[in-house]
Parts: sequence; C-alpha cells; structure tokens
Amino acid sequence: MSTIKSIQLDLPGALANLRRQKLPTRVFHFEHGVETPVKQALCDRFDLLAGVRSSDPHVHLIRDIRVNQFIGSEFLRAFPGGIVWPGLPASAQAPPPAVGPIQSWRDYEGYSWPKIEDVDWSDLAWYEKNLPDHLAMWVMTYLFQMISNLFGFEPMCLMLYEDRDLVRAVVEKVGTFYLNYVARLCQFSRLGAINVGDDMGHKTGTLVRPDDLRELFFPWHKKIVTQVKRSGKFAIFHTCGQVRDIMDDLIDDVGIDAKHSTQDVVEPVTETYTRYGRRVGILGGIDIDFVIRATPDEVRAYTRNILNHCQAAGGFALGLGNWVELAVPLDNYLAMLETARGYT
Repeated sequence: MSTIKSIQLDLPGALANLRRQKLPTRVFHFEHGVETPVKQALCDRFDLLAGVRSSDPHVHLIRDIRVNQFIGSEFLRAFPGGIVWPGLPASAQAPPPAVGPIQSWRDYEGYSWPKIEDVDWSDLAWYEKNLPDHLAMWVMTYLFQMISNLFGFEPMCLMLYEDRDLVRAVVEKVGTFYLNYVARLCQFSRLGAINVGDDMGHKTGTLVRPDDLRELFFPWHKKIVTQVKRSGKFAIFHTCGQVRDIMDDLIDDVGIDAKHSTQDVVEPVTETYTRYGRRVGILGGIDIDFVIRATPDEVRAYTRNILNHCQAAGGFALGLGNWVELAVPLDNYLAMLETARGYT
C-alpha cells in the first residue's frame, strides 16, 4: 500500500510560484486531466469518498474535489456542458473525422454553430458555491484544434492554399464563440485559469507553417488570452509537439502565463525549463510513454531529476506531460506523488 503524505494546499502560493513572483516553499502540482477510471481507482484505494452518498446528484463534483485534494493540485478542471459541434464527436478524447463537416462555403453557411445560450454552466455554478477556498476552477478552450477538426487536418492544409478566405471565416466563427465563452467564464469568481488547448506540433516541428499560425490563429489566441488576463485570471496554453519556432510568439505576443505538455522524444522538460522557465511557467514534465513503461523506482529517480532541475527557482508545477490516462500504472503515478511530497 502506497502512503501519500497529506499536504496543505496554497492557491496564492501556487499562482505566485507560476508567475515567478515568489520562490516555492514546496512542490506544486498541475494535471491537464485525470481519466474517470483513474479517479475511481484513487477513490477506491484511499477511500476518498468516505461519507458521500452515491445518490448525491453532485457526487461526481465532490469526487473531483477530493481527487484534486489528494493529488495536491490547487487547480481543478471543470467541464461546462451543452456545447455541440455538429459532425464532431461529443468527447474531446475521441478521434475527429479525417474529413470534417465543413468542406465548402455552402457547408459553412449551413452549419449549426454553437451558441453561448446553449452552454450548461450548472457544474460551475455548484463549484462557485461549494469549492473549498484552496481550490480554483480552470476550463479548456480551443481554436486551432477545433478548426482542424471542422475541416479535417488534411483538408484544412489544402484549404490554406485553395481557399484561405474560408479558413479565415471559420477561424473567426470559432474564435468569436470562444472569446464570448471566455468572457462568460471569467464572471465566475472561483475560476482561476483558462487553458487554451491547441495541439499545434508534431515530433519535429509545427503542424502547419508558423507564418500561417501567426496570420490566422495567433490574433485570436491573443484576444482570448488578453480577455483572461484582463479578468485577473491565469492564462495557460496546452500544445503537444515541437513548437520551439512559435514559443516566442506565444510568450511575447499572445501573452501566455504558462505552457503545458512535454514529451521526452520532442524535448525533455528540463531543457524546456532551462530555455523558457525564466519567461513563462512550465507545467507537467513527466513523460507519458516513460511513466507507462517504467517501474516505480525508475519513476522516483526520474521525478527527482526533474525537480532537481526545475523546482528551486520557481515557475514550475509537476505533473504528467498529458492526461493521467488509464494506461498509466497507478503505482507509478503514486510513486511520482510520493517523491514530490518528500522532496526538499
């Protein structure tokens, strides 16, 4: 049985650390997401839902609070409902179609674009009243990734050359929706951060030309991030892949506060932190492929090495490089937590 030391969460300290305003007094933690079966496994092993009735209509929200407290993260991901993109899977984890629902101006004109009035804010409203003081909500938004899904990646790449105005029009539709979405989200006082989730890289470079991103997408990213920061919230940007060619744009022009997602095959987090850690917060670091294949002792050594490089100067929060998915052995994940709790 793994033993995890209790931890006192500190939301102001976590934000000050990531903004590089104050040196950290402990290892702070951030997870992009935890799959439901992993949440349940943690609840079962550590009796995290003790005293909670299974019939409680908010049991899933209480579960997420207790899992976050156990993990030791001040940032809890919330999931507004009611957003439907016709022709795309309802789950963000499901693979998008190779050819999306928009292939022409006719498709564009006839598409049922989601409306802010359709968003279900009920979970956030419950958190607004019931979230413990040491936790803050955060929510994902999208832009490049949604446009890629609406066209299909290869059709989008062709469209950038064959009908760039159509791409621009879809970007404006999606960007406007998410800008309004963020404005509404920022009205929740218990919302601490927005995470723009736009996978824009592959193993060796960006998925499309950096100049295409600068012309079509970054202006909308900047509008979203500016709205987030103007509201006093924290602006995170999640992207997988090699994005070194656009990191200066994301930091200096878009204005992100922190960047999430690292893969050792692209660049270990120790190198990312050395390169950018004085300019922007760095989140995650534990490579998914490694943590799936390693032993608990190897995870402990790997985690200590990351903390030796990234912890002392601040601007870093430990976590997996992507989702805590079911493929990650629970004992390996607990080995990472144990190492972080005992790190000095």
